Amino acid sequence: MSIDQAFSIKNLNDLLTIDREKGGDLEEKYIPQAFAVRLNIYELKKLRSISRYRLRVGKITLESYKRRSSRLALVINGRKEQHSNIVSEELGRVAKKILSKDFRVELTILPKPIAGKTVYGVGGNLEQILAIRFVQKILKDVYEIKMPSRDILVAQIKALAMDGSPKYILRADVESFYESVQHKDLLSSIHQTPELSVLVKRILTRVLSDYVKLAGVDKGLPRGVGVSAYLSEIYLAYVDAEVKRHSEVFYYARYVDDMLMMFAPTRNESVDSYLASFSELLGKKGLSLNDKTKEFNLLTDQRGKFNYLGYEFDVSASSRGVRMSATKLTKYRARIDKSFSDYHAKSKFIPNKAADELVARCLFLTGNMRLFNRKSNAFIGVYFSNKYITDLAQLVGLDRYLNVKVSGLTSARLIRKLSRMSFEKGFSEKVFRNFNPKKLSEISRGWKHA
Repeated sequence: MSIDQAFSIKNLNDLLTIDREKGGDLEEKYIPQAFAVRLNIYELKKLRSISRYRLRVGKITLESYKRRSSRLALVINGRKEQHSNIVSEELGRVAKKILSKDFRVELTILPKPIAGKTVYGVGGNLEQILAIRFVQKILKDVYEIKMPSRDILVAQIKALAMDGSPKYILRADVESFYESVQHKDLLSSIHQTPELSVLVKRILTRVLSDYVKLAGVDKGLPRGVGVSAYLSEIYLAYVDAEVKRHSEVFYYARYVDDMLMMFAPTRNESVDSYLASFSELLGKKGLSLNDKTKEFNLLTDQRGKFNYLGYEFDVSASSRGVRMSATKLTKYRARIDKSFSDYHAKSKFIPNKAADELVARCLFLTGNMRLFNRKSNAFIGVYFSNKYITDLAQLVGLDRYLNVKVSGLTSARLIRKLSRMSFEKGFSEKVFRNFNPKKLSEISRGWKHA
């Protein structure tokens, strides 16, 4: 079956829909007129729900409800048509730009490195962002790339690593993976794929060319740019196939360059060769393991702990369990710190707004929510981000940390509000909060540096 690779209004609009369903802000940022209309539709639908409730409790008659519902439906349909027209006009302009021969997705170096690594972004206009996202989708379809579910991987590792059975675990940490990808090898795979259109190949070749100019090296993928994750899947397909061929590997997980293998050795002496063999395999792709790579020989002694995808897995017989990783715990504390530091900075000038912002951020941190406009049941929050932990001590510790911050406030009203919030309660009772899309977007922006 051929894959539609046309940069058409329909295909670009599908990308906007996906962005909205994932809680993104492309429409808000780049097509604000359409976003304003969408918010209006959201409010009109709320009015319709209120009317339905008033009918159910007998506050209005059926005839009154039908009249009101009919008027609202008419207005909503008109707003939907208005929204569609605004989006189509803008996407028509975007498509025309992408199809021009001189079009390229421009990389930029972001001002703040992450973990000491340079991070890149895509040029600040809609055509470049949608172009690279559509290329990602095409790569996913052509190469049948299935990005693994973090939840599924964590659940599998929790079950297998914690079962107490003898095994050997290799938690592989690749040295500067993104910076080590060989362009010649990668481009050879891309250009030898007849299913990819000329335009897609041209965009990818120019992205790597721009990366070489910015980074000053002739290898590597730009960190922070979404397409890099898909290119890494293409690059590591050979490694995946070779690991899965190993007769003693009974479980293999890889999330981009985060790798974990579990072996059931036929002979105890076999464990001595696993690390060297895997290092040799990576070397064929110009990659190497760093000193964070860990081995766990659980054939005779159940002992050790490792981090994977935001969790710490402790396989020790005496303290076995799953907890938040130290990095994730630090991130929660950093967000609490930023919430209160922002409040103290603003409270002298705009006290009411500063207080409302602090309350909203703490509600967000200690609660759970369903992503706005998402058709599937996609949830985020303190429970859904940590659902596999077996020990709540860290959440109790976060509550103590939050309460110390709250006790330093001078507003009794604000203290009362914030004192009712709890990470442990939000997790254990799966407490849900409701935020409109605008408020959710404001809160998300507040976390950019925390």
